[in-house]
Amino acid sequence: MTTYKNFASAHWRTLAMGLAAGMLLTGCAMTPNGRGGVMMGLDTAELFGTPLSTFRLRDGTEGTLRKDPQGKYSIKLSQAFRVVPLANAITARVARVENVGERTVVIVETQERGCAYRYEVLAFQGTDVLQWTVGNCKDRPRVELAADAKSLNIDFPNYNRLSRMIYTDNRLLNASVAVPPGVDTRAQPFADDALRATGPAIATVPGSGSDSGRVIPAPPAAAPAPAAAPKAGSRASAKPRRQETQAKAAPAISLPAPRSAASAPAAAPMIFQAEEIKPVVIDLRK
Repeated sequence: MTTYKNFASAHWRTLAMGLAAGMLLTGCAMTPNGRGGVMMGLDTAELFGTPLSTFRLRDGTEGTLRKDPQGKYSIKLSQAFRVVPLANAITARVARVENVGERTVVIVETQERGCAYRYEVLAFQGTDVLQWTVGNCKDRPRVELAADAKSLNIDFPNYNRLSRMIYTDNRLLNASVAVPPGVDTRAQPFADDALRATGPAIATVPGSGSDSGRVIPAPPAAAPAPAAAPKAGSRASAKPRRQETQAKAAPAISLPAPRSAASAPAAAPMIFQAEEIKPVVIDLRK
């Protein structure tokens, strides 16, 4: 009898230790300590927090935006212990997810104290993460993926210009560019919840079926050439009937059509100086 009790007691101890180990494995997280190292601790967001949204990366794994019981936000990838903290956020949501080049770019909209709109730009490739914090605190940016899916434009209004951030080749570049035709920098809001343009379009590409808000102004109509008025007292005004007869007999002369804006040579591409914004590099394996 005593042997049976000892066996049962050992069994329950083993089971309890296994459950505790499982909780530690699933509930552990490593976070940056701000000095180049990491801190190991209990992942309260995983054990007791609330998952807010998930997104899928190019390699098929998933990431989750979570909120822990203390109101702190973070992102954790499946099969990774380390988390990406959103340290100063008092609200957070995943606004846009795009595959750009070899990475998946996730733009998280946050609110901080005294800042209504702050954005975390996260570029994931496996367990390697590049992180940038951008925003002017008052506007949502317009985000547009290039046709070849190799770059991503993030545009903020800046008076009569655009502050453009360009993600490409694992870098984020910042430049000031001229406002394209049809873009109103005074639009409120400047972009919608999905970070796409708002406001009526001036002219859309026929048959595009796109609701991205891209606007292309119609070319101005060519003005007809004014008819030359006959001079007073000239032979043309004195003998209109003879002039009409000669015009009928003369062969027709083909005149070149007025030059329109559509036939004008394309403007040279604008060259602007771009400054690289250095990222925070996070390796989720460590």
